[in-house]
Amino acid sequence: MPLTSRHEITVEWGDCDPAGIVYYPAYFRWCDQATSRLFLAAGLKRDDVSSGQWKEGTPLVNAQCSFRRPSQHGEKLAIESHVSRFGGSSFTITHVFRDATGAVAAEGAETRIWAKKEGDARSLRAVAIPEDVRRRLGG
Repeated sequence: MPLTSRHEITVEWGDCDPAGIVYYPAYFRWCDQATSRLFLAAGLKRDDVSSGQWKEGTPLVNAQCSFRRPSQHGEKLAIESHVSRFGGSSFTITHVFRDATGAVAAEGAETRIWAKKEGDARSLRAVAIPEDVRRRLGG
């Protein structure tokens, strides 16, 4: 059974566009934050920067979001996140945003790779997801 992380956010004024509804980039920011919380719930650091420079981590290679209904300033949204797919070096995290009634406001997905970098950004390469990481995230 996959590990699921849940937390609540309140839509702030700065999250909204001039029409008063959540501006779509806010959902992607919340997905990224939810991924970090999922890793913390699993007892993992998402990206290793202990050496002062990123050498191993989880770069984003695909992101998508479907908007089911508009959300607006002051609204509370519950975000549920879990790994929905594991590959050899990639994994997909699904994020579901629910309003106070439990109705789905939006659904997002991030595909990330487990990667190492030995030099500049062009040295980045996908490597196998460590078994410990896979197990902690419910794979």
